[in-house]
Amino acid sequence: MELQEVISLRRSIKKFKHDMVINDEDVFKAIEQATDAPNHGMREPWRVIHVSKDRLGDMSRDITRFAFPNSPEKQEDHYNAVTNLGGMLVLVLKTDPRQRQNRENFFAMGAYTQNLMLLLYEKGIGTCWKTPLYIFEPKVRKAFGIAKDEAIAGLLYLTDLEEVPPKAKRKNKHLISEY
Repeated sequence: MELQEVISLRRSIKKFKHDMVINDEDVFKAIEQATDAPNHGMREPWRVIHVSKDRLGDMSRDITRFAFPNSPEKQEDHYNAVTNLGGMLVLVLKTDPRQRQNRENFFAMGAYTQNLMLLLYEKGIGTCWKTPLYIFEPKVRKAFGIAKDEAIAGLLYLTDLEEVPPKAKRKNKHLISEY
C-alpha cells in the first residue's frame, strides 16, 4: 500500500467485536517502526503501555473505580466497551516545565502517534485515539504508573478493520494563504 493511500483510507474505528484477536507482535513492531520518522529535534518524549486483550477487564476494573467512583453504570459501560477491543495502548508523554519544550514534546507525540496509527492500519489493525477526562485523574494516573513529569496523551484503542466507516467530507478548504 502506498503512503498516500494509507493516509487517505485510515479511519478511527469505533465498532468493536468481542471475538477479535490482534497480533501483539504486529503492534510491537509498529510501536518501534513509528519512531523512525524525524520529529522535533529527535526528542522522543513518549513511552507506550501495552494492555493486551486478556488484561483489558482487569485494567477497566482498576481504573473505573477511580474514574467513575459513584457510577456503577459507567463502570459497567466502560468494562463492556473496552473488553470488546483487541488491546489498548496508553500513550504516555514526557512533560517539561519550559513552555516551548513542552509544546515541542506534544508536537512530537502527535507525529509519533499518527505514524503509529498509519503503520497499524497498514498491518490491518484499526485504531481510535481516545482522550477521556479520567486520564487526568490522579488515581488513574497512579494505576497506570504515570510519573509526575509525564502525562497521558491518550488511549489508543486497537481493533480490526472489518467495518471501516466511509471517508468523511473534509471541512478544511483553502488551506494555503499567501504572504
